[in-house]
Amino acid sequence: MSRVMCTACNYIGESRTISRGSIDAEVILWFCFLIPGLIYSIWRAVSRREVCPCCGQESCIPANSPRAKFLKERLAQQAANASLGFRPPSRAAIETGRTVGRLIGRLLR
Repeated sequence: MSRVMCTACNYIGESRTISRGSIDAEVILWFCFLIPGLIYSIWRAVSRREVCPCCGQESCIPANSPRAKFLKERLAQQAANASLGFRPPSRAAIETGRTVGRLIGRLLR
């Protein structure tokens, strides 16, 4: 397996391979009918796909592709902007919070 990036949840790592269909149906078809069981098994083997292990979406792209590099850069920019946008609460907000807390404390007594 190769490293992939999920465009839905931004997971970076190994993908998971799953098959379409049901193993139960395959077993029943094999026990009941030989030809349909063979056809169903071939279809399941051919229809394997890689999905994200975190969210289960099929939106995985190679981690070293230009689109993945662009998404990684954009995520880094968003993280940097988010950390710059954080401001501690103002003195007025702190005092208001204390006052409201005291009032609720008195009401609950």
